[in-house]
Amino acid sequence: MPATLITSQTGIRQDLSDLIAVVDAKSCPVVSMAKKGSEPINPLTQWQADAFGAPTLAGVLSNSDVTASDYEDQAANRVLLSARIQKYRRVPSVDDLANTVSEVAGIGKKKEMARAVSKSLEMLKRDMEATFCSDQESREQSGSNAYLTRGLGKWIQNGAQSDLPVNANYRTPTGSINATATASLTENNIQDMLQSIYSQTGKVSTYSLVCGPTLKRQFTSFTRTQFASTNVASAIRVLNQKDENKIVSTVDIFEGDFGTLELIPSLFLAADAAVNAAAVQNGRGYVLDMDMVELRYNRKPRFQELEDRGGGPRGIVDAICALCVKSPLALGKFAPTA
Repeated sequence: MPATLITSQTGIRQDLSDLIAVVDAKSCPVVSMAKKGSEPINPLTQWQADAFGAPTLAGVLSNSDVTASDYEDQAANRVLLSARIQKYRRVPSVDDLANTVSEVAGIGKKKEMARAVSKSLEMLKRDMEATFCSDQESREQSGSNAYLTRGLGKWIQNGAQSDLPVNANYRTPTGSINATATASLTENNIQDMLQSIYSQTGKVSTYSLVCGPTLKRQFTSFTRTQFASTNVASAIRVLNQKDENKIVSTVDIFEGDFGTLELIPSLFLAADAAVNAAAVQNGRGYVLDMDMVELRYNRKPRFQELEDRGGGPRGIVDAICALCVKSPLALGKFAPTA
């Protein structure tokens, strides 16, 4: 007996849910938290850093007059720091029929270009976050090489940068940079870093620690039982639990003798790492005084519509910005190589 079988049926409508699932929802903490500074008027933007001289314990005779050797140059420690701008761009374009005729589930009719622009703006923000949190060195534009701004990984280092090097007296001390393998990191390492930063700033401050997921988990491990060697007592910590039906195993704030770290996970750190990339990226961390980190925009992220010549709508999403670190002395870095 003839029958119409679903396996050979013609004209079945596609059962497509009115939904587009976007699993990737990474945050961009540095772009979001950094101060927005003055607008650069040149591809090279500069600012001054200064420091006090060493205290003196010497007294002054009651009958002594001021001599030439007594005069002080209060500008002797003043230096210029420099950063270059970088241009970021995404170029969304949609076919004419795809934008005007097709009705896409989860988007609707005549909304494909609007979604493309929205997505491009988010991708541009990620491009900037990845740049600012990288080890990228700044570069002057020449030929086919575009301007590049310096990433935090290069700002926070003790050695001289290859382009526009920071004055040796204002580079981050080695004590503020920790290269210990993440799994071996201890609380003493954290305290030592905070002490090093304090020795430069003289302030017990609250810092933002933008950290990779492995580094974040290592802080959490500080709250667990530490198994000691044979015949040596284990260090056991007791945690107060308000809800007996819930286990809380996380550390979001670390308070040390010389400062407090607020841990902010990120997946955009050391994006340009070439060796042991996953370990480097997941273990990287930047200890940031956000008063010392500034984004100087020539052009904040914007969308500019281009002429539709018949092929469909298109446009440019772009921004121009420089990452400025007012004084690398006040910052720290976790930089494991494995």
